[in-house]
Amino acid sequence: MKYKFLFIFLIAGIFTQAQDSSYENDIKQFIEINGTMGQYRVAVDQLVTLLKEQYVNANVSDAVWDESQVIAVNSLTGLSDDLVVVYKKYFSHEEIKELNTLYEKKVAQKFINNVSNITAASQDPSIVWSRSLYNKLTDLLHQKGYTQ
Repeated sequence: MKYKFLFIFLIAGIFTQAQDSSYENDIKQFIEINGTMGQYRVAVDQLVTLLKEQYVNANVSDAVWDESQVIAVNSLTGLSDDLVVVYKKYFSHEEIKELNTLYEKKVAQKFINNVSNITAASQDPSIVWSRSLYNKLTDLLHQKGYTQ
């Protein structure tokens, strides 16, 4: 009887761990296809480039820069693991699966690939809009007799 209970407990633990592993893999897939990890890869490259510029007069060998690049890239694994924990707080496994399905579509990938272009192109209209709104609101306040 004691062995039956232990066996059932062991099987349940393995099943739960397998489900959790699948959940974590699905989250890792999601942060890959939604562009999150790509942004961090760009940040890693920019950081190493910045350091090379800052240490240009230090005669750092290529071997050290190669080692730095490896360390930086390997750090992304730890970050990915940390992000899994964050996403688990906010999304169920089923929701992550649905998000993966959504983000795998061509139109979602097109959006992801163009989001930085859209953001850059949106800056000028946003500035014009915010200035206009500011002026309208300060005009209203002045018309009502309020001053700074």
